[in-house]
Amino acid sequence: MSTISNSKRNLVRIVYDIANDHGIAIESFSYDWILKLSKNGIHKHIFGYNFELNSATSKMIAGDKSAASDLLEAATVATVQHKLFLNPSMEKYVGSIGNWQHILKFFHENHQHIVCKPVDGTGGNGVFMVKTVTQLEQAIHTLFSKHRSICLSPFYEIQKEYRAVILDGEVELLYQKNIPFVMADGVSTILELLQGKFSGDTLDSVITSFTNKKEQSLSDIPPKGETIEVNWKSNLGEGAQAEIIANEAISTLAIKAANAINIRFCSVDIIETTLGAFYVLEINSGVMIEHFLNSNPQEYDRVKAIYEKAVLRMLEI
Repeated sequence: MSTISNSKRNLVRIVYDIANDHGIAIESFSYDWILKLSKNGIHKHIFGYNFELNSATSKMIAGDKSAASDLLEAATVATVQHKLFLNPSMEKYVGSIGNWQHILKFFHENHQHIVCKPVDGTGGNGVFMVKTVTQLEQAIHTLFSKHRSICLSPFYEIQKEYRAVILDGEVELLYQKNIPFVMADGVSTILELLQGKFSGDTLDSVITSFTNKKEQSLSDIPPKGETIEVNWKSNLGEGAQAEIIANEAISTLAIKAANAINIRFCSVDIIETTLGAFYVLEINSGVMIEHFLNSNPQEYDRVKAIYEKAVLRMLEI
């Protein structure tokens, strides 16, 4: 049996299992970040979480939030708008008038409550929710200090967020991401409540997210029975919990989104607002089910079956 050097990624372990099950030769490069799979004279690769099933174009579209939302909107797929703004250093494209007037206009048109993020960000990193001009200015300055382009989106009151894993126009897995919370006992501080529920990297993430909210202090002792949401984002890596569901409307929307950009293997994130509307938030060309599997280890066989289908289709087996 082939050995695995990078034991931290579930995907690596799963792909090695698949290779051994099907007599597929496997080679590892760059600390298991690149896997080369070979059988019957066919050689294919997995780069990170990207399988050699998607075209380079569809991968690039999915990785650009503004491009993806524009194409989805053109295809009449309900989607969260991601309005593009280029770094002022790219004056040739921005123009001498700059961005600020247009950014302020977007801010006011959307009830002075928007989300600012990098065009190509992942995992909820570098995402700012702003409700004042000062917060907006700080977020824009921070983002442009690190990125060539950013995008702005209206803020929606989200009831639930969902992820659908799509392979060749079919939903292989659909789950909802429940925003993390703790229940006050009337005795413990918020920090103690967080420490009692979360651990490791997840604990670090939820503490950082909660601190950034600035609505309560970690030293506060809320009254017994109060529910404290620790994050406004539904990222599994930041404490959200996954729950497998079946929903035809969500599945149909996810498939339409994938078809709109001609992507074969992807995950589609969808939000449900408090008004009951569904919108595509983003499409991910890299199918990462790490955090889902970490919180649902009993679903190993289900996750393996999804990756197995992708590998076998990639190698035309």
